[in-house]
Order: sequence, then C-alpha cells, then structure tokens
Amino acid sequence: MPLSAPLPRTCKIHSPVELVYHVDDAHGQRVADFGYFAAERVLYIRWHGHLTADEVIRVAEASLPWLEQLHPTGLLNDKRGTSGDWGEAMAWIEYEWIPRAKVSGLTGFAYVINADMMVSFENAALIDKIREQVELRTFYSVGAAWKWLRQHTFRRTGAAA
Repeated sequence: MPLSAPLPRTCKIHSPVELVYHVDDAHGQRVADFGYFAAERVLYIRWHGHLTADEVIRVAEASLPWLEQLHPTGLLNDKRGTSGDWGEAMAWIEYEWIPRAKVSGLTGFAYVINADMMVSFENAALIDKIREQVELRTFYSVGAAWKWLRQHTFRRTGAAA
C-alpha cells in the first residue's frame, strides 16, 4: 500500500520504506502515515491537513506500539504542508509520550516543517520540552533531516557511516 504522499526521492541514503500504519480522522481523511526504514531504524511519520491537539495525541498514541515494537533510534516527523495549533497536547506529549519513546530507544527526533510555517508559542514550547529529553533538530527539507538522522544513528550505534 503506497503512502498517500510520496516519500522524498531527493536523497538516496535510505533503505526502502515499509508502510506500517496510518491514522484517519472521524471523516475518513488521512491525518498521518507511518513508515519504517528498517536498515536505519527510523520511524517516519508524515502528517496531513489541519491538525488539532486531539489529533496530535491520537497519532502520538498510535505511534507508541510501533516505537515499542520496532525500537527505532530515529524519528522523522514530517509536518510539511500542515497547519494547526496543537499546544494543548503539550502536557500529554511531555509526560506520556516522551518517556515511553525514550524507553523504546528513541534518541534522535528530526522535525521537518515548511520554511514559511509559523510556529506558535505553544508549539515552540513543546519542541523545547522534547529537546530536553531527546536530541531534536528542526529542518526545512527531508534530505537534510535524513542526513542528520543517519549521522546521529550511526554515531549512537557505533556503526560506520
């Protein structure tokens, strides 16, 4: 089953992706696709549409079994082309999601946004909260995020880049 939005093809430093899950809203519209890059141990979450705090929590909850089963060291969180203010999800992400993601082995969080995307105060605070627990970097391109994740993952595992 192909992802509803194609994965980046500008960077050939990753293995093939396996679509492992997706989350739809109450109207059947896609909110997020989950892909897994086994060789790199990276979970890729591609978000869609206008996001609410409830949807962010639903997707984050849905990611936990995959984090616990697959034990990825990296997360590529791709919110290009989305909108919304999910600051109300901050406490849940901080106190529920982050600790469980860390226990599952997550060490690197690449957050991809549009260069012209406005980040609200609440969303910026959430990014800072995640950054306190897991190494997080923001990017404007998936290629740059992949490069950093690949270096970060190999640095953590001791494998040759």
